[in-house]
Parts: sequence; structure tokens; C-alpha cells
Amino acid sequence: MTVNMMDRWFLIDDVPASGAENMARDEYLLAKAETDGGAPVLRLYSFDPAAITIGYHQDPLKILDIDALVTDGMALVRRITGGRALLHDGELTYSIVAPLSDRRFQASLQGVNFRIATAVAAALRSLGVDAAVSNGRAFSRNGVLTLPCLASSGRNEITAGGRKIVGSAQRRTSSALLQHGSILLRPASGRIQRYLSGDWGFLEERITSISGETGRDVDHEEVREVLVRAVSETFDVSFEQLEPGSACEEAIRARTLDKESEFAGLAGLEVTV
Repeated sequence: MTVNMMDRWFLIDDVPASGAENMARDEYLLAKAETDGGAPVLRLYSFDPAAITIGYHQDPLKILDIDALVTDGMALVRRITGGRALLHDGELTYSIVAPLSDRRFQASLQGVNFRIATAVAAALRSLGVDAAVSNGRAFSRNGVLTLPCLASSGRNEITAGGRKIVGSAQRRTSSALLQHGSILLRPASGRIQRYLSGDWGFLEERITSISGETGRDVDHEEVREVLVRAVSETFDVSFEQLEPGSACEEAIRARTLDKESEFAGLAGLEVTV
């Protein structure tokens, strides 16, 4: 079947990378969508080494135990999206970047969020997870910006058995949007409580993972396969592999260096390993 531009998305299946590089790549894709338009992009990736990302408006000195980060050599990176602190470990992360000229992304922020969440939840159910899209019973404690991402299930977030299994955030500009989300494969992201200011020992009771729900280990490739299929079916699109060229890689490297340097002077914190 012949498809037109609006029915084709690009797929980037990335190798694991540092937190700074991963966030730089997402930011670059958003900037390209703003200036060039074109087909939406689904990017799949993971973090190596593990890293903590914080939301665009968060102050790390207010929410994190910097000494613990320094002791463990934990990388810290700011996302361009909103949301709250998240430890990226034992997960598969997706990002969807699209120009707002695409009719599928002209709904409200919550409308787009719901459609993406529907696709991700369908992928999880195909793996045997009883996943649902949350109606949004937000958990409030010490102010929303001090909460770790996984401590609450807001509207249109994905849960299993009432516990959060995906942490997501979105950034919308005048001409494009970026949404990315971390799908928890195994119980690892709950370790963020070690790096948070205050007592968050209850956090692990509020989150779950694919392995925790199914009783078996799943690998990245299995989750990638079902996620690509679910997004394709939900949005009625086909995918074309996209390989960024050398000019793109140079621009991404520059953004990565900026990301690495932001917190370099924070109590001696090293943001790359």
C-alpha cells in the first residue's frame, strides 16, 4: 500500500547512551520538528550508565541529596520537558516528536497524551501486563515539584494494579511537541529514593515493572517490538528507519556538552561517567 507523508513516521532505534546524550538527542529532534516539520519520529533508547533526569523547572538543590549523587557518581541531567525527578535504570524509554501541523497532534496536551498512553498501555497488555490509563488521582506531598516522578499517577498516566509502570513528560512549543516516557522493565527506578531529599521509603510500594507484573524477565527487543506495533496500530502509520547524518551528530554532540556542563560545578558533581 502506498502511504503519504502524513501516514509515515520515522523510527530511530538507538543504542544505549548517557543521560546527557539521550536528552540532547530528544531536544535536537524537537528543534528539527520546529524548523523543518516533516513526519513524526518515534525514538527508542535506554541509559548507560544509569542517570537521574529532573524536570525543566526543578531545582536540584531543593529535591536531591547531592552528596549521595557525588558518592555514587550518579549522572544528573535536566530534561527539556516538565515533570519531576526520575532515575533511568532497568527501563526502555520512548520519545515521540512531531510538528503540530500533523493533524494527530493538534488536540490538547491531554488529548495527545491520552492517545500516546493508549498505545503504550496496549503494548504492555500484549506482554501480559494488566495496564490501564490512569484517571489521575494525584498524590500530593511537599508540593508537586518536590515529588519524584513515580510517586503519583496523574491524568493519562499508565498504571498496573494501581501502581505506576511508566513515567512520562511532554513539551509543546508553538510548532512542535516532544513526549518521552520511561517504561519500567524491572524494579530499578525505585532506587531514586536514595538520592532524594527527605523520606521516600514508601515509593517502591507505588511503582511496579513488567517483570514484577508478569513474573518473568523481558528484554529491550521484546518491548521494542510490541511498542512499535502498538504505536503503528493506534496512529494508523507505518515506519521508516531513520539514521541521523553527520551534521545531525555534530549538533547533538554540541547539545550533549551543554547538558554535561550544566551541573558540573554543583558540589563537585560529575554528570558523566
